[in-house]
Amino acid sequence: MKHLARIVAWQYEEAWSMLGEAIAAVEEPGWRSGDSAYAVPARLAYHAIETADYYMHPDLAGFEWAGRFGVDWKVEDFRALPGKDDILEYLDAVRTKVEQLLEARSDMGLLAPDEVFHQEGMTHLDRALYVLRHTHQHLGELCSILRSRSIPRPGWR
Repeated sequence: MKHLARIVAWQYEEAWSMLGEAIAAVEEPGWRSGDSAYAVPARLAYHAIETADYYMHPDLAGFEWAGRFGVDWKVEDFRALPGKDDILEYLDAVRTKVEQLLEARSDMGLLAPDEVFHQEGMTHLDRALYVLRHTHQHLGELCSILRSRSIPRPGWR
């Protein structure tokens, strides 16, 4: 049975959709700038997606941070951060990866212990929900930036 996995996958799809809309809404001149070193849309989007990529990777120890773009999301030179099109492609790749991972798991597989995630006794579902919460955290920050720039935000779903 995969009822639980389908529910989680649907929640992810809604989050990915909203994140993609928020990224697309950022004006190009403001993509790599912000009111603070942290509140840079390119930085927040890259961090949210790369973290999802990491935590949903089958081998956390084998994940290569900054491997896709050759630059860390914390880089001081904002100009080195990936462009919007590259980030949207990365989002699509991670979206597909997570969808396939969830599709491959049964409900019991989601509830099985996850030996590599944070604490003993946590399940694969714990990991999936952690990533979803993290994604929403940064989606909220992006939407706050959009609001402060008077740019329409994605609608809630």
